[in-house]
Amino acid sequence: MPNAPQAHVPARSKKARTRAKTAGGKRRSPRTEARLGAILEAAEIEFLNRGYAGASLDTVAKRANASKATMYAHFGNKVGLFRAIIGTKLPIAFGPLFSIPERTSLAAAEVLRRAGTGFLTLMLSPLGIKFYRLIVSEGVLFPDLAKAWFTNGPRRAIGALADFFRERTASGELSVDDPEHAAEFFLMMLRGSIQMQAVSGLSSPPYEDAIAAKVDAAVKLMMAAYGRQSNSPTTSSSQRRVS
Repeated sequence: MPNAPQAHVPARSKKARTRAKTAGGKRRSPRTEARLGAILEAAEIEFLNRGYAGASLDTVAKRANASKATMYAHFGNKVGLFRAIIGTKLPIAFGPLFSIPERTSLAAAEVLRRAGTGFLTLMLSPLGIKFYRLIVSEGVLFPDLAKAWFTNGPRRAIGALADFFRERTASGELSVDDPEHAAEFFLMMLRGSIQMQAVSGLSSPPYEDAIAAKVDAAVKLMMAAYGRQSNSPTTSSSQRRVS
């Protein structure tokens, strides 16, 4: 089966670069940093194209123009290399969700709309679809990898969104009794059949219009359920008495 097109790998976050620059309290040289970055990029392409079990560290080393000794010295083994990819990739991919609590100047509905659009755009991107297929196909055989992905990606995103719901409930804008449940409900509602079809190869880009419609519907449902006005008496009864 031919390899899938090589995925574009965006630059790593500032936090990820900082972590990569320090090991045992020593700052890595720019040359070492560049070498490790090349290894991570090559490894990501290899894992996404061939799966975890089929990925070859020899191919990774050749593509990155690095030695296997260097890979083992910095990442330990194949599992360590995959974990490193998750640790650097997911904070970038899920960044819009992780930073939700920082958007204090926006109305709740707008925060949810932006976060929802970013999340669904990620899930339907070529990279998002490949990563999801990889975790689903390999997770049963390698549960530690699936756990690392879930902990660093979806679980952390749900936690950030739950924190946002707590903050807006405290401020009086929302009324959310169970923030964790509401966060999970929102993200899973967004995925729905649109992601299942994309992952199964039953649909193809562009998804912009479908994403906008899905996000709009999800935000309306969330605000209807958790918006402060939804939990206060409506004016309909008084309006009926007047009429």
